[in-house]
Amino acid sequence: MKKILGTIFILMTIISCNSTSEKEKELLEKENELLQRELELTKKEQNSESKEIELTKPKEIKEKKETTQNDIIKETVVKTTGYTFDNFHISANRVGIFSKGMTINDVYNSIPKKQIKKTVGYGEFADDTYDDYEIYDSNMKKILVLTPKQNGNTNSKINRISVLDSRFRTTEKIGLNSTFGDLKQYYATDKISPDMEHIILDVNHINAWFSIKKSELDEGWWNGNGIDKTKIPDNAKFDGITIWWK
Repeated sequence: MKKILGTIFILMTIISCNSTSEKEKELLEKENELLQRELELTKKEQNSESKEIELTKPKEIKEKKETTQNDIIKETVVKTTGYTFDNFHISANRVGIFSKGMTINDVYNSIPKKQIKKTVGYGEFADDTYDDYEIYDSNMKKILVLTPKQNGNTNSKINRISVLDSRFRTTEKIGLNSTFGDLKQYYATDKISPDMEHIILDVNHINAWFSIKKSELDEGWWNGNGIDKTKIPDNAKFDGITIWWK
């Protein structure tokens, strides 16, 4: 009897062990399933995040480009900020905004300092120097050169103005690149004299000198006594204009 009971106990123990192992297997299988699901969810989340990153990157780059373009526009506006010249009329007593009797100090009070540059001008002789004040427009293009009567004195009045921009013209539309034919329709030439490379036409009516290159003149323009006007072609162009205020 004892043997039978012992055998039964052993069998029950084995059965219980088997059932326990089967339960453990089921639990392990369930855990594996859960882990696999979590892995799949994690992969999906990673893929979605990577797509979002790819989508957001071009936007960020585009925004940066737009900011850069705006910055360039702002910089351009800053660079071109200054006094804008809109008066280009030449008369006996005025060239644009500058009038006879103005001093260099008056010029500094009229336009920003950055549009004025003081340089040294030279005459025919080595010791012949001048204080020249170059005038620039809002785009920093040199348009005029003002020279006072006295060097080193900003209270000195403007003595002469050299015109460097073809926008400056008289009432009759005479300016740089106009011709001798254009000029003689409206003005009498009071005096014509030779320079190093030019001839100078003096027009007292507007206190102006107009220069023409000698290379534009016909042969025989110098007749021994002076310049022969008939040897100045009507299509000879002016490459320089100077207004004098005494």
